Amino acid sequence: MKVPFLDLRVANRNLKKRLLTRVNKVLTSGKILEGNEQKIFEKKFAKEVKAKYAVGVSSGSSALFLALKAVGIGPGDEVITTPFTWIITVNAISSAGAKPVFVDIDENLNIDPEKIISAITKKTKAIVPMHVGGKLCNMNKIFKIAKNYKLKIIEDAAQAFCSSYQNKRAGTYSDASAFSFNPMKILHTYGEAGAVITNNKKIYNVLLQMRHAGITRKKGSININNCNYISLNHKIDTIQASMLIENIKRINKIRKKRDEISNHYNKKLKKLIKIQKLRSNEVHGRYLYIGRFKKRNSLKKFLNSKKIETKVFYSPLACDAPVYKKKFYKVPKSRKYLKEFLALPMHEKMNLTQVNFVIKNIKKFYEKKHFKRSFL
Repeated sequence: MKVPFLDLRVANRNLKKRLLTRVNKVLTSGKILEGNEQKIFEKKFAKEVKAKYAVGVSSGSSALFLALKAVGIGPGDEVITTPFTWIITVNAISSAGAKPVFVDIDENLNIDPEKIISAITKKTKAIVPMHVGGKLCNMNKIFKIAKNYKLKIIEDAAQAFCSSYQNKRAGTYSDASAFSFNPMKILHTYGEAGAVITNNKKIYNVLLQMRHAGITRKKGSININNCNYISLNHKIDTIQASMLIENIKRINKIRKKRDEISNHYNKKLKKLIKIQKLRSNEVHGRYLYIGRFKKRNSLKKFLNSKKIETKVFYSPLACDAPVYKKKFYKVPKSRKYLKEFLALPMHEKMNLTQVNFVIKNIKKFYEKKHFKRSFL
């Protein structure tokens, strides 16, 4: 049996028909950019995450970069973030002209609020938490720290569209936050797209200009170079926005299926894996099913031999990437957990037979005498 990590094909005939109908409508209208679907999606997205404003952009990378710039992050600023993330989180900070400062993670693989205070200096301007796999950071603590030290928060919520704690959604703890909708995400389109949300009207107006070369243009005006901010083209196209409108209708069904798979893994593998722990009244965004395994490399190799695809993310740590390795950061948990980290297949197209096949083979691996103790 083959178990792919993800299946990005559109196999459902009814869904494919609806998506193609939307594409045809956009092509017929000729509004490939800045079509009505863009505005509809932005309103739906803002309503879904309970934010005042949403700005659709061309990718999650653009979303985080623009969020940083719109909040006022620039040269000379220091921004505290996690080393346990995809490199874009850090590259966005550097591209804004700021210096990333790395602090260690907690047992949930998210930035540890207890480590943030000691990293704050006179140059610190903001904190960028990233919700690993869809597990919400401890945003209540981070919010208090930011308030006490007068720092901005820009959430990297690329993996956390469905995440919430006490009914407060990921992204709404911040001055501005960034989401990604690439095909791997739980809310996805069929190319690249992203969005920035904010409750601040001034930031919103800056974002509207910065996503389109930093310009303002009044209807009917011949002036196309009224540039107020140095920026590039970060616009979302109408086709991607239209597909997101279709897929946001399905999000509860998708998350429910991912929850079922994750809960099944949790139950059957509880003695073999260290998982992210949820608080009472917390919803996991279910971008990834991730955990910590003993003998991770050997396990991954074994599962691969059984045609079970798994992934190791965030290697090397962002702070150890060649471009950032000018300073050695003491992040012992990040280094330890990276060696144990493994993401298992978990998506709405998986069936129970595949899930049980994964579980069966993980158990088989640890039944070998050499690996028997695992996390028991």
